[in-house]
Amino acid sequence: MPRKQNGFGNANSFAFKPSKSVSKGKGAGAAGVYPSNRRYGTTVQRTIIEKYDLDSDWVKWRRGFEYYNKGAWYRLKDYDPVTEEYTDSQIKSKLYQGTDYEMDVVFEGYKFATRHADSNNHYVIKRIPVGSRDIGTITGLKNDEFKYPKYKQSGEIYASINPGADVDILFQMVGDRLTDGETTATIDFILTDKGRPALFIGKSWPEELSTITTDVDASAVTNSQWIQERNGDIQQLVGKVVYIPQLFVERDIGQPQQFDVLEARDYWGIRLLDKGVGEIQVLDNDTTFPPSIYDIADLDPIIKDPTGGYTLEGTYIYQKNLYQRFYGQQYLTGELALEDVESISYSVMPYIILGVEQIGSRVLLKSVPFLSELKLYSPLDINSQLIFRDQSFTKVEIDDYDGKYYHKQGHIKDPLWRRIDIDVDPWMDEVFTNGTPLSPSVMYTCSCPAFAKAMLTAPQQTEDEGTRRINRQRRYPLPTSQGRTDFDQIGLGTAAGKIESWETRSDRMKFRCCKHTVAAMFIEKLKVKEPNTYPTLDARDAFEEKLEKDMQEVGTEFIESYKRGGLTTLEVVFALAQGLNLDEVETAYVVLNSSF
Repeated sequence: MPRKQNGFGNANSFAFKPSKSVSKGKGAGAAGVYPSNRRYGTTVQRTIIEKYDLDSDWVKWRRGFEYYNKGAWYRLKDYDPVTEEYTDSQIKSKLYQGTDYEMDVVFEGYKFATRHADSNNHYVIKRIPVGSRDIGTITGLKNDEFKYPKYKQSGEIYASINPGADVDILFQMVGDRLTDGETTATIDFILTDKGRPALFIGKSWPEELSTITTDVDASAVTNSQWIQERNGDIQQLVGKVVYIPQLFVERDIGQPQQFDVLEARDYWGIRLLDKGVGEIQVLDNDTTFPPSIYDIADLDPIIKDPTGGYTLEGTYIYQKNLYQRFYGQQYLTGELALEDVESISYSVMPYIILGVEQIGSRVLLKSVPFLSELKLYSPLDINSQLIFRDQSFTKVEIDDYDGKYYHKQGHIKDPLWRRIDIDVDPWMDEVFTNGTPLSPSVMYTCSCPAFAKAMLTAPQQTEDEGTRRINRQRRYPLPTSQGRTDFDQIGLGTAAGKIESWETRSDRMKFRCCKHTVAAMFIEKLKVKEPNTYPTLDARDAFEEKLEKDMQEVGTEFIESYKRGGLTTLEVVFALAQGLNLDEVETAYVVLNSSF
C-alpha cells in the first residue's frame, strides 16, 4: 500500500531555522561584577572607571543646572486661610539647642519632583544662621604637600587657630561647616596643644541603653491645666516628651556619682550614673515634627517644674582606632584618653515617657531606654588645632570677570550673583586668608540618596504599568552587607526599616552636593562653577541621552508630586536633621519619632 505523500510531515520541517541578523551584536555589559540574584550578602563590585563616573560632580552639576533652567522645582509655601495668600515657608530653630553655644537658625526649602519617595518629592533645606559667632581666626595652615606628605595622604588640612570668645562651640561642630565669609570647610577633629583629641564622642552600648528617671513636684503636675482637663489622671503622661535643658550644659568630670572606666580590645567605655536638679519640661507629643527640630522655647509645655531632678544611667563606648593615631606608639586606653579631659556633657534628645509613678510629693517619669552620647572635653588654647578634610573646601565670591559684573542689574536691594567653586584644592589654592573670624556657614541639605547616602522608607510607593517591580529595599530599607561599621551603625541600626545609611565618615566630612542642591543654589543666585571631574566620553554620551528623557518626564513627576505632596513629613525631617548637624544617633531619634 503506498505511503501517504505527507507521511514524514512537511518537508520544510527538516530545514534549518533562519538565522537572525548579525549586523548588530549584543551590547557589552558593565565591566564590574553585578550579581543577578541580589540577595542579602551579595555585593556589587564596580571598576575604577565606573566608580569615577558614578562619583563625578559634573553629572550632578549638569542635572542641577538643567533643573534650574527648566523650572523643575517649586518653593515651599505656607497658606494663610484668612488672607488667602501664600508666603515662603520658614522654620525657626536652634543650632546646638540647649548648650551654652546655641544659635538661632532659619530653614527655608524647595521641592523637587521624584518617583522614588512616598511624597513624590525630594526636599532641599537651606540653613541660614541668624547672626554670627567669633569662634576664632585661622593663623596658619599646614597645606604644603611636600612638607606634610602624611597629611596629604590622609586628605587632612591642619590649621592653627587663635581662639575667639565663642571658641567652645567647636565642640558641637564636628561634621559641620565653618566659614570666614569666603572659604568654607568641614571640621573633622579638634586637637589640644599636645596634638591630642580635645573631644571624644561616646555612644550608648546597645546592650546597656541609657535611661532617665525624672522627678517633678506632684503639685506642678496636678495643678496643670492639661492634667485637670483629663480628670487628674497622671497616666495620661505616658507617651509624652520630657525635655531637660541642663543635660546639654557642660559639667565637671568629677560631678557624676559613678564614672567608671571600662577597657576592651577595640573600645574603651564609661559606666555613668549622674544626678542633677533643674528645670523639667513635659511637652505634648503632637507637633508635626519631633520637638527637637523646633526652637523648644517657642513650644508650650503642658507641665513645667523649675525644681525638678533627674537620674541618668548608661554605658558609653568609644572607638579606639578613631583616636589611636594621635597617640603614636602609645597604646590608647580609657585612662590615657582621660588625662586631659576636664568636662563632660550628654547628647540626650527630648525623650518619651514610658511610665509614671507618684511617690509621696514627687511624680516619677521613667524614660523608654534610648541611645544617647557622652561627650568628653579638654580645654582649648592658642596652640589648639583644627583638622579639615581637603575634599570639603569651597570658596564663594561675587560672580564677576576682570572686575566687571555682567548679570542684569535688578532692584538696588536685590542680591548680587555670587559664584561658588566646589573644586577648591587647599594644597594649591589660597584658603582662609581674609582674616575674618570663623562662624557656622549657610548650608544646603537634601533628602535624596545621592546627597545623604541614605535610603528612606517608602512603603506606599506605587508601580506603573510596564515598569519593573520595585526593589523591596526601597519600601523597608535594611542594613546592607557592605554598609557602615558596627560602631557607626549603632544609632541608625535602631531605625532599620525606616532608614538605611551607607554614609562613611569620609562622606560626612567632605562637601556634599546633588542635582537638587545645585539647582537650589542657582535659584538663590549662587552660581555653581562647573566642576572639573568630567565623566568618561562614553558615560557622558549615555548621560545626555538619559538627561533628555528625564526632563521630558518632569511634567508627569510634578503632577504626581502635587497629588501626594502631603503624604509624609519624613523627607523634610531628614533634611532638617542634616541642617542641624545631628549625628547618626540623633538623626535616628528624629526619624523614629516623626509622624509618617
